[in-house]
Amino acid sequence: MKYTTTSEIKPALAIIGITLLLVTAILTMTVGIANAESATATRTLPAEPVSADESFFVEIDVSDYGNLGKVLETLPEGFRYQKSSLDHKFVNDNLSTNTVEFLLVDVTSFTYTVRAPDVMGTYMFTGILKGIKNKCEIGGVMEIEVEEAEDDAEPTATRTLPEELVSVGEVFTIELETSHYGYFGKVVETLPDGFVYEDSTLNPESIEVEDETVVFSLEGEPSFTYTVTAPDEDGSYTFEGILIDEDKDEYDISGATEIVVGEEAGKVTRSVNITARKPVDAVVNSAVGELRTFNISINQPADISWQINGTKVQTNESVTDASYRNTSAVIGTWNVSAIATNATTGLSDMHTWIWNVTSTPAANVTSTPTPTSAVATAPSPLVTPTPKSKLSPRPTSSATPTPTKSAKPAVPGFEPVFALAAIFAVAYLLLFRKQI
Repeated sequence: MKYTTTSEIKPALAIIGITLLLVTAILTMTVGIANAESATATRTLPAEPVSADESFFVEIDVSDYGNLGKVLETLPEGFRYQKSSLDHKFVNDNLSTNTVEFLLVDVTSFTYTVRAPDVMGTYMFTGILKGIKNKCEIGGVMEIEVEEAEDDAEPTATRTLPEELVSVGEVFTIELETSHYGYFGKVVETLPDGFVYEDSTLNPESIEVEDETVVFSLEGEPSFTYTVTAPDEDGSYTFEGILIDEDKDEYDISGATEIVVGEEAGKVTRSVNITARKPVDAVVNSAVGELRTFNISINQPADISWQINGTKVQTNESVTDASYRNTSAVIGTWNVSAIATNATTGLSDMHTWIWNVTSTPAANVTSTPTPTSAVATAPSPLVTPTPKSKLSPRPTSSATPTPTKSAKPAVPGFEPVFALAAIFAVAYLLLFRKQI
């Protein structure tokens, strides 16, 4: 019988140790390969068509790319990159290829602003996310529609304030939506006494603050927010502001203007205000049988009573937006009134249009004349439409399709097995040689 000596066992143990180390390395590489395809990126575009030559936001959400990566977006023909929520030092805009590269350092989400071309059509965005060891195509929404812009569209800016009472010394957010101001514009906000400007989603370099006046320089932004600190005294306060377009023309900011500051909700009563109306003209014209829609927005939930020549024709309860539609008015001149009333406080506000119904279409009169006396009876028959549901400040995006992930490579099977077989073969030869 042949016995194995200690000198023969040591080489065998060394070979087994080396084999285990190699197996560990192979398994580590296998896990790395399995995780290399886990990066994801999703693009979100506006759900509704955008107007030609208008700016809009694109949002990119990323994950699992490591601590360092980059997004390379290829813009459709005619689209121009403007700015990003990332620092400009991390953005490279290549005009010759119409691509934009965003360097990511522990970033999970960012937005950038682009301007649509002046040519109508449907356009496609494409892009990729590259990580340290992996990459993937950007999924989500790829297609956007550009529609014809209104030739007479007026620059607008709308302010949104918190609907609820804010506490003394509280920091809160104000939103401004802007449109049709051109390539460059400005929003000038005059804060009420005691309010202090804090911060904004815009680049700090584009903001000037002097006492209660804050000037926001815009480069295509369709919207932005800023924060302020409320004063230490209870009361009802009013915001004022203007939008200045690229031609230096000034337009009043619409939307909410009043906010209540106090310790108790019932301490200060907030008045009801109709903040927006459509048509904007006080006198409107239409032909018999033509659809005519009247819209209003209110600064707080209220009951809306629609009246024609004092006769109630429709009611909307506890809404901030409402509309009335009619196609059955007969020839004549009618007073159409929208009365907004807070059911709790009893405070109200009213707006009235003079509606001229003629046998043939007539151009709207833009001046505001003194209302004529009401006709004795209301138009008959009247259509009682279904009240319009409340509109949110922003359109709700359409469901973002889940990006199609490329198939992950199968976990290596044959290669590691072959490598292990080779290792054991070498180990056996070395042991066999030692025995000889």
